[in-house]
Amino acid sequence: MKALAMALLSASVLALSPCELRAFEPPAPHLEAFLAGLDQRLPQIVPEGLRPFAGDSTALRLNAADVMALLAAAEQDTLTLLRVNVFLGRWIAARNVPVYASGEAVDEALTAGFSLGLTFPLNHVAYLFFLPDSSKPGDFLVHIRALYDTNYTFRFDRHIFNADVIVHGAETAYADDGGPRTGYLVTQELYDDQAWARYTNIEGISGRKRGVAGFFQRVFFFIPKTLDGVELRDGHLKIKAFVDQTIADFERLERYQVRR
Repeated sequence: MKALAMALLSASVLALSPCELRAFEPPAPHLEAFLAGLDQRLPQIVPEGLRPFAGDSTALRLNAADVMALLAAAEQDTLTLLRVNVFLGRWIAARNVPVYASGEAVDEALTAGFSLGLTFPLNHVAYLFFLPDSSKPGDFLVHIRALYDTNYTFRFDRHIFNADVIVHGAETAYADDGGPRTGYLVTQELYDDQAWARYTNIEGISGRKRGVAGFFQRVFFFIPKTLDGVELRDGHLKIKAFVDQTIADFERLERYQVRR
């Protein structure tokens, strides 16, 4: 029955014109209004020690108020943070301007009580960068680079995701207005086609299932812990890793959406 349903879905998708292929994408009027407001902003000079990560000497820097406004818009539109990044990535790709935020800005928003659902860990982030790249193919949106203060294991609440996410970024030297620092770099790429959005080429993040699968990952070091990517398709989330997992109706379920 499941195979038949998938076959029917595939057939219906093939019958659609390109502009109709987005089988599921939640409306985002509040987020789009937030992004429209960014059109009034001018890029600023990036501290020299951050330019290798920002990809340019100028970029749009989001402060704590911006991050809080972005998350508030996501809450009003009942979006997951993984979907928010897609809208933000399209805005960045269309304007060819890097965007970044400091960890302090992210921390202040989290302190305000926002719950981010299922997304990449944002604890211990020093800087978060979203970079356009015109040399990439047409469905590419942005490079995402995160500098963490430390490598660590993040444990999701079991009702969110029954797995641990391991941050093991490459040790990296950088400098900001506070002087020389050491960070741990995590990178990934975000692509957006007519029917899906995909996070891929992930470096510095891996996962460990709980239970029997997680036990074998810990005991037998040769079993890979890599996170190959995650994909949003028709409202569902597919996680490609040591043990693939699909979360049905991911974008429609409240516990995975940004909330406060």
